[in-house]
Amino acid sequence: MRNILITTDFNDLSLNACLKFCKFMFKDSDTKYFLLHVSEEVGFFAKLLGQQEVQEDVQKLHFSELQKNIKTLYGLEVTPYIRKGRITEEINKFIKEENIDLLVVGTSNTGLNTIGANTHKLIRTAEIPLMAVAVNIDPKPIKNILLPLELNLSSRQKVPVAIKWAKEYGAKITIIIGSWDGIEIEQRRRLEYTASKTEDFILSKGVECEVVKMPTLAQSKDFANEAIKYMNAEENGVDICVVMGRDITTDFAADPRAQDVVRFAKVPVVCVPLKKSGMNAAFL
Repeated sequence: MRNILITTDFNDLSLNACLKFCKFMFKDSDTKYFLLHVSEEVGFFAKLLGQQEVQEDVQKLHFSELQKNIKTLYGLEVTPYIRKGRITEEINKFIKEENIDLLVVGTSNTGLNTIGANTHKLIRTAEIPLMAVAVNIDPKPIKNILLPLELNLSSRQKVPVAIKWAKEYGAKITIIIGSWDGIEIEQRRRLEYTASKTEDFILSKGVECEVVKMPTLAQSKDFANEAIKYMNAEENGVDICVVMGRDITTDFAADPRAQDVVRFAKVPVVCVPLKKSGMNAAFL
């Protein structure tokens, strides 16, 4: 049984992107879908005038119709829920209560390459993998999973997730690494050694894998930009990207590069939370 949570703010484009992807990729009958909308409380005077109750009644009616339409258009049975409170807090509570395995969120990044504040917060706070799907992404078979890799140990915690997805869809994994001007020779060797050992580990699990080395970069922070370019280039055939998200042992925000990958992605991006380790968080 796999429990998938789709969140919605009644943005039809974002919800459509999530539903299309779920219908295309998660076809097994054991998958259970939850559809959650969190209604933020209105102000004092709106409550006094009874606007909260009216708003909730409209949302319930909308959800009832939405559930029927999803069944008709996508063939998916969804269990709808409406919660009231702070959006990200309620979503994270729901995840724990219903033992959700994957959180799917839609992003409207077709114009200014921005993501919503709630998606931004969920990347930093969700304790399960989060998959961000932009409204302009059409579903396609997952045959090539991109795995950016750096030296820090936390970067390797996304490897099991990538292997799981690769086995499920018969995909290969492409590891990309990059070095930059000024990097010490020993660090470069360690990076290449880490990539080689990771490749061996993935191959030992019966998954096809290759390592791609980026051209020498001007500085270390350029790696994220090069990873995004590689991910979006059609000739590289990347279908999904798996990266690190939040370190659940700290209150620190994720690396700003987390937002960049999701903002500029032309493929779905899976953000993996760092498990308890005490290690420093890094997104890639």
